[in-house]
Amino acid sequence: MLTIIQIIAILQGGFLGFTLFQRRKDYRQLIFWLFMGCIISVILFSIGDDDYNLIIADANWFFFHETLIATFLFFFIRYSNSGSNELAKIDVLFLLPYLFNVVCQSLLSIDRFADEILLESCVHLSELCLAGLLLYSIYDILSLEKERWLLIFIVPFTLIYIVDGIAYLFSSTDTPLLLLDSYGIFLIAIFLFYFVTYRLITAPKDMLSYVDHKYKSSTLSKKEVAAIKGQLNRLMTEEKLFKNQKLTVDETAKRIGISRQQLSEVLNVHMGMRFQEFLNQYRVEEFIKYLDQEQYQNFTLLGIATEVGFSSKSSFNSTFKKLKGITPSQYKKQRI
Repeated sequence: MLTIIQIIAILQGGFLGFTLFQRRKDYRQLIFWLFMGCIISVILFSIGDDDYNLIIADANWFFFHETLIATFLFFFIRYSNSGSNELAKIDVLFLLPYLFNVVCQSLLSIDRFADEILLESCVHLSELCLAGLLLYSIYDILSLEKERWLLIFIVPFTLIYIVDGIAYLFSSTDTPLLLLDSYGIFLIAIFLFYFVTYRLITAPKDMLSYVDHKYKSSTLSKKEVAAIKGQLNRLMTEEKLFKNQKLTVDETAKRIGISRQQLSEVLNVHMGMRFQEFLNQYRVEEFIKYLDQEQYQNFTLLGIATEVGFSSKSSFNSTFKKLKGITPSQYKKQRI
């Protein structure tokens, strides 16, 4: 039965990977390759899962364990709403738990050179670090509303990862608890692959970071993009243009001295947000600053929100909760 489930997961993952690869130009490249990494890591896990290796009987390909899936998931979620199209050098440090796990597992496989107790402790430590990254990823999704569709995979995967790790730690046998990691991960992977494939067919723009084809002929260089970002930041921080409730893309582009399309490209493609989302980020931060200013102590929350550029209560409340994870009134109570 387990073998059948493995094969289904591999076939579905392969089909999804092929479908995504055919459309790779439609998505932001960093996000595309990180998600492809998630898919491939699940397929590799399905092929070489511990004692259930489909290619070599009883082979333990520890470098394809859940730790690889956890690492790719973390990176994908971390960059899902980022405007960056390359990994930050400092983020390479997040690879260390996985690499440390692989090294320790490798040494454990060489019995005559291995201090088994010490190495197993190191393995558990690396897995604990990865569990922390998974939990942080869930928090990141919930607090910033990133790629919420991924919760259908990462939440059960994290629970399985933690429960199975605890069970293995206190178990006297090498057999996983009820094959929880195998059956559990395979089944949720099958569901995820089916769901993503369905969404790619029915609503491709809602998956990953869709790149609008109208920007494909862009001539903006990286230097020009950086310059436009700098000018945008100056207009918002120094001149506080976001306070203008009727501010438009055209007006902002004119202030910078570029076309509407160029400004839209920088926001949508290189910063991963729409114009109103960009403005609202500054408005929320300005609202928080105003809460501490004496001249606004007698203002209602909506009154302050109007001062910083919001035009309606519903827009203000939904934006604030999306960015801060709580309502404006809850935020104010926490500060008292």
